[in-house]
Amino acid sequence: MDSLSDNALMLRVKAGDVDRMGLLFERYHRPLFGFLYHMLGRADASEDLVQNVFYRMLKYRHTFTGDGEFRTWIYHLARNVLADYVKKTATPPTTPTWPTWPTTSVAAAAPTRAWKRTRK
Repeated sequence: MDSLSDNALMLRVKAGDVDRMGLLFERYHRPLFGFLYHMLGRADASEDLVQNVFYRMLKYRHTFTGDGEFRTWIYHLARNVLADYVKKTATPPTTPTWPTWPTTSVAAAAPTRAWKRTRK
């Protein structure tokens, strides 16, 4: 059974043989983790997102046609899971802080005669 192609396994999963998903998980959980970890830099979130990818694989198995490569399809799911995660966890932009100016009076801040440039 391990000799079946990824496309053939996914077509079986699509047909209702969800036990075959275990083989796809064995083949792809590490590469997907590496992809997600490279993008996020957080191991805990990457592991959770790998689980979400396989959940979506099961949820959207009816969209797999078998015409293209399974690898392309699952990485497309992974990219979408990652985009959703980033949107969900993104912090809203903060208001820029402007520099504060000294609160001295204008007269005190005026240059003295020594600083003024004299015309000749």
